[in-house]
Amino acid sequence: MSRYKPFGFQEEAIEKLTTNFLALWDSPARKCNLVFKSPTGSGKTFMLTHFVNGLNDLPNWDFDKAFIWITFSDTLAMQSKDKFTEYFSNNLKNNLLTVEDFKQGKLKKNDILFINWQKLVSQAAENRVLRRPSDPLLNKEQGYYFEDIIENTFKDNREIIIIVDESHTHLSDLAQSSVIDVVNPKIIINVSATPKYIPNQEEVEEGRARFVSVKREDVVNAGLIKEKIVTQTEEDLKAMPGQDLDELLLNLAIEKREELALEYKVLGKAINPLIIIQLPNDDHKLISTGEKTKEQIVMDFLYKKGIDIDNKVALWFDGKRVNMDYIENNESDIDFMLFKQAAGTGWDCPRAQILLMYREISSPTFYTQTVGRILRFVEPDKIDDYKYNPNLKLGFIFTNYKRNEVKIPEQSEKNKPYIFTAYRKDLVNNIDDIYSDFVSRADYGDLGNALLFQKFFTKYLSDFFGITEQDFVDKVREKIQNKGVSLCPKLTNRIIVNAEIPDYDKLSLDSVIGGYDEEYEISRNDIERLFNYWCYKILTEQSDETAKISNVSRSWGPLKSALRVWFKSMLGIDTIDYYKVFLADINKEQNSVFRKTITYALKEYYPIRKEYIKNRKIKIEEKEKMKFDIKPEYRYTEDFHILSEDETTTKLSVVQPFYIRKEYKGKKNEIKFIKFLEGKNNLIDWWFKNGDNGKDYFCLKYTTIDNASEALFYPDWIIRFKSGVIGIFDTKAGFTATDTNGRAEGLYNKIESLKKNGVNCIGGLVVLENNQWYCSNNLPYNYAPGKLSENWKLLDELLETVEK
Repeated sequence: MSRYKPFGFQEEAIEKLTTNFLALWDSPARKCNLVFKSPTGSGKTFMLTHFVNGLNDLPNWDFDKAFIWITFSDTLAMQSKDKFTEYFSNNLKNNLLTVEDFKQGKLKKNDILFINWQKLVSQAAENRVLRRPSDPLLNKEQGYYFEDIIENTFKDNREIIIIVDESHTHLSDLAQSSVIDVVNPKIIINVSATPKYIPNQEEVEEGRARFVSVKREDVVNAGLIKEKIVTQTEEDLKAMPGQDLDELLLNLAIEKREELALEYKVLGKAINPLIIIQLPNDDHKLISTGEKTKEQIVMDFLYKKGIDIDNKVALWFDGKRVNMDYIENNESDIDFMLFKQAAGTGWDCPRAQILLMYREISSPTFYTQTVGRILRFVEPDKIDDYKYNPNLKLGFIFTNYKRNEVKIPEQSEKNKPYIFTAYRKDLVNNIDDIYSDFVSRADYGDLGNALLFQKFFTKYLSDFFGITEQDFVDKVREKIQNKGVSLCPKLTNRIIVNAEIPDYDKLSLDSVIGGYDEEYEISRNDIERLFNYWCYKILTEQSDETAKISNVSRSWGPLKSALRVWFKSMLGIDTIDYYKVFLADINKEQNSVFRKTITYALKEYYPIRKEYIKNRKIKIEEKEKMKFDIKPEYRYTEDFHILSEDETTTKLSVVQPFYIRKEYKGKKNEIKFIKFLEGKNNLIDWWFKNGDNGKDYFCLKYTTIDNASEALFYPDWIIRFKSGVIGIFDTKAGFTATDTNGRAEGLYNKIESLKKNGVNCIGGLVVLENNQWYCSNNLPYNYAPGKLSENWKLLDELLETVEK
């Protein structure tokens, strides 16, 4: 018997699940589909666990069966398992298993295996540690694969039932062929709030499928979820005229929290409503420019409002949790929680009733998952207490998103701020006595000398507008305006108002009831962020060879500084005002004056930049070296991403989170090598994925074989072993391994030079042969696929010498 009493609609759903399940069980068909559609927040896991447990006590039905319960993350798999224990406590009649229980070799009667879907469907062979290799020679010496578990279970004449949680996103063609077809279950239970597949009448009549659904209004009436979610109103915006938008949204959220708190108090409820504040992901770049991030703005504003920051505000960021203990408790003293994307699936805090969402600049994405965090009702067992308090049955959103941005984002749209920051792990010792050979390289693909560019650019702008030193400010303004630039622009953002979201599971532009966009002046902080963004973006748009800048990350700062110097000297106006002038003009797209002026200036500056680079190269001493260290932080552009969990873990990476370029030749090879390194945690302290340009990364000089010129080589991997030995390796494949053009010799010479200078190090070029890693750590270097010379050592064996 369960420790919890189900609501009426839950009892009905459990009964329907049982009836339809038994009907499919009696059908001669296999892989029958039982689709269970139930709204988010309705207690799907509660109903499923009670349905499965109830099968144990059915009269005249005691068949030999086992279950595989599949979710889309390890965390949710364990949460589902834990719910069984919570609901049935000492009355548990099913054995609850995880992948750690593969050692029993099969599923026994009434066993339930909880497993992460990705661990079964990953296409990368090196990540499919639970799946049997296609080559029998690669089988592990002992233990069982997923296929073994299935085969041994069927040998005992035991049927298998698969439960697929969130089936609308995870029951793909790959999943069908690699899991469902392998298991060949008697019944597949597809669970989703928005299932893509609904059985038709023919399938039902033929005994191949059944459908059970829960009505949203029944869940609302039971008090499990809020009636609807509403946005700020037009009246809200007009009630506080002239306020900076960032602070206006905060004020509105705080006022609403105080209003709700008073209603709870009048009702005699010890409930403290929580405001959750989602900060934009593209905020990191402001740190390096000295400008305020949204986090700083929010914290400063709360401090000015007299909020006790230490005791009333919680933070939930990657690797940082402050005041998060017991925050889900209705009586918690925490009034505000700041986060980015951490508050996702699986986090439930019903007192979270107000969501403040700040819009991203470069890739605005209205995160629907976050909206779900204010969906649950605070006291589902006492819904009648709130019949005269409609406000307490609503969720509230305050945001600077506009109406057409309310949509379910595609997976590829997520996590795309144009600059990311990753940080070196704490307490990591840097590398001693390792030097990079940067001095012979004078061209870093940037604008060259920042001061030289600034002087040129400011003069070029003045010449373009016809401004002379004798011109007074009024004359300067006249000349700029004559070119079509407005000096008194008003920058506004369209913001959604008066909208309602009646059904979270159907959240999209079409499901928003009413609402429209109201114009409101962009916040000061967003203007600063937009100015930074366009200084970066404009450089990326250059296609002419003489205007193109290959290293934009090193160049947008000098362009920004040059623009600021020119505006300030010409107009003498506040920073925010000339930001507006620039942005208003840039918004004209192809009709923008500053767009074409920047392109013209870059083309005119090209010969000056080339001459500077030439002179710099002559002046630099060839043998001067720079000490190489792992930097405290690294910046990455939007063509980088974080590896997904099914590709490989990156726990040993010295830089966290670990970013890798989305598309490039050799990526699959390097992911395989990361997997190899991650498996050596007994030997490796940390590994560092080196970059391919710039002073932030390790490089060495080598002489090219084709034209005997000096060039720079950036080895892929720097590794610190627990013994203190440093490893320098470069992974190759295909023609890059066959023809290294002197890089192999350069790496060998560098390692030998380091050894002579007292550095304990190893390394070389690495290739994958026989599905194993081999390293060439001697000369002469040669590589012929399938014909490795004696200079190639099995990397496993080479690494073992590190500890000896």
